[in-house]
Amino acid sequence: MSGVIPWFRLEGLWIPLPTSTIEIGGLRFEPPSGFAIQPFGLLVATGVMVGVLLAKRRAQAQGIHPEAVAGAGGYVLLSAFIFAHWVEILAYRPEVLLSDPFCMLRIWEGLSSFGGFIGSVLGLLCYARRFSVDARVVGDPIAWAFPFGWFFGRLGCFVVHDHPGRPTDFFLGVRDYEVGSPPYVTRHDLGLYEAFWALGASILFAWLVLQKRPIGFFLALLPLIYAPVRFFLDFLRATDVPGADPRYFGLTPAQYGAVALELSGVLLWRSVHRNPPSIPAFLVIPPPSESPQARA
Repeated sequence: MSGVIPWFRLEGLWIPLPTSTIEIGGLRFEPPSGFAIQPFGLLVATGVMVGVLLAKRRAQAQGIHPEAVAGAGGYVLLSAFIFAHWVEILAYRPEVLLSDPFCMLRIWEGLSSFGGFIGSVLGLLCYARRFSVDARVVGDPIAWAFPFGWFFGRLGCFVVHDHPGRPTDFFLGVRDYEVGSPPYVTRHDLGLYEAFWALGASILFAWLVLQKRPIGFFLALLPLIYAPVRFFLDFLRATDVPGADPRYFGLTPAQYGAVALELSGVLLWRSVHRNPPSIPAFLVIPPPSESPQARA
């Protein structure tokens, strides 16, 4: 059975702007004629906002001050985007660095998800060190919210089809996948598959949170359930198209990252259950003060 998903690609929405020349102090400026809202960027931004909002709500439910988690999220996001680009260059396109060293500064030009994970961990550790708090405390609400935001991010990958897979007759393959040279064939779309993973993980996390869990539980569980899926999905990546992911001893960089991520999840799981963290007093949400009338 061939794929049931027809080929499509969402294009950016062009927003025109007034084009009249601006003159200030004898200097003339030509404003841009407009700008494009790209579907990938819009969905990624939506994922970030959803993730931050849900992380704060989860923190509130755990009795952790939500602004502390939002602050940690800022460190995580900034570091994640920087390292996502750096790792994408170093692991996937090292030859570009030799001809254009300034490519490292253009963080919008290519992202690696595992580079983002590395950056997230480093950002979280920086926040924890600066504010003298156990990283597991502020990291747990962020990890719980991650699949909900990741769903939108991977939908962004799917609608622009930037993760082509191998040719297939799987029913969820994308027909006439426009990559490489025609004739086009049905291919796996790994962005779609990860969106399905994120949806399933979101449902699982929403169910697990109905019972009390130790702090750090979701921070440990997240890598445990993501790494194996990502490791095996990368075997479906296209090898016959321009810009295909490089292989080192038969594995992609992300597969090596998945192994490291799984090991970190195992270590975190042991630490959470052997030495569960507690919320420091300065992060505990103070109870609402009683009014004099209520005390009377």
